[in-house]
Amino acid sequence: MIAEDTAILEVPEAANVAPALPPGLPASEYPSGELWECSDQDELLFAQRKRFLAEVGFCLITAEVIDALAKLSAGKKVLEAGSGSGWLAARLGERGINILAADWTDYRTADRSSKRGYPVREVFRLDHHGNAVDLLPGDYDTVLLVWPNYETQFAHNVACAMRSGQTLIYEGESEGGCTADQAFFQYLRISFKPRLSEMAELNTNHRTFPGVHDKWWIGTKR
Repeated sequence: MIAEDTAILEVPEAANVAPALPPGLPASEYPSGELWECSDQDELLFAQRKRFLAEVGFCLITAEVIDALAKLSAGKKVLEAGSGSGWLAARLGERGINILAADWTDYRTADRSSKRGYPVREVFRLDHHGNAVDLLPGDYDTVLLVWPNYETQFAHNVACAMRSGQTLIYEGESEGGCTADQAFFQYLRISFKPRLSEMAELNTNHRTFPGVHDKWWIGTKR
């Protein structure tokens, strides 16, 4: 994935000294995005998000969400398309999930002069260095797509490359937000059947960063 808005992704000094906000905690350990926006510690929280972007990724993932994803993925073969730091893939792999993390940016390399990808400092897992679209449809049961880049064709290309019967688990903002593009959301409406109960289970214990309105979406390709 290629970061389009590099300004927001720059890691200021305040973020480097802000207390770490670890992913994977119980949902009760994170205030909701709405509460954060009303907090008198908004500057500190914003700095914590900057640090989180650099150390993990965009999506704040709770322990309950990991449990739900592991339950959904049990016994299935999963592709995480655009895995970024690979933190989520690593956690699911620890649960015994057969998951392949693919990203066309190799964050393990020291040379980031091209500014390709997010400013991730550490790689937790990368199984395929290349475009995940090239691996589809493959023999995967599920495709995990977390926070695909805004106004690029990547998310749309992933969805189009999937075959009938494959499940897409998408995490990001809704249409008009800052992930994916309009063609992706239009394609979801036409080509996928939403799985509402599983979607609700994921979102019940989902938490967001201040000013961000991302959520989980699940559907099976028709």
